[in-house]
Amino acid sequence: MFAMEPIPAGTPIWAFDDRIDRILVPDASMLRTYPTFARMTESHGCVIAGLGLLMLGDDARFINHSDTPNVDLIAEGDWRAFKAARDIAAGEEITCDYEDICDDVRTAGSDRYLETAFA
Repeated sequence: MFAMEPIPAGTPIWAFDDRIDRILVPDASMLRTYPTFARMTESHGCVIAGLGLLMLGDDARFINHSDTPNVDLIAEGDWRAFKAARDIAAGEEITCDYEDICDDVRTAGSDRYLETAFA
């Protein structure tokens, strides 16, 4: 996802919207096989940190990972809203740190997760 126009630091970028975003309460076996499950259903999502919930189909799925993201959580530990962490230029890719949001990514480490989850 790329900025169409300049975005000042602190501007809200994304917020959970239950009209679009889907939350599942998965059983343990689904959580253990999540990357396979995601590929199988051609879906995208993550296990929400600390809650054991699986969020699928959200419009934030278009935000790629970066170790130096330009988007951050609005409130520490609250995955439901992101803001611009710094000024973002028009045409610049919008990125976040998946480890801030997803337990499955944090557990594996973002580099390892991204190498293996969708191989």
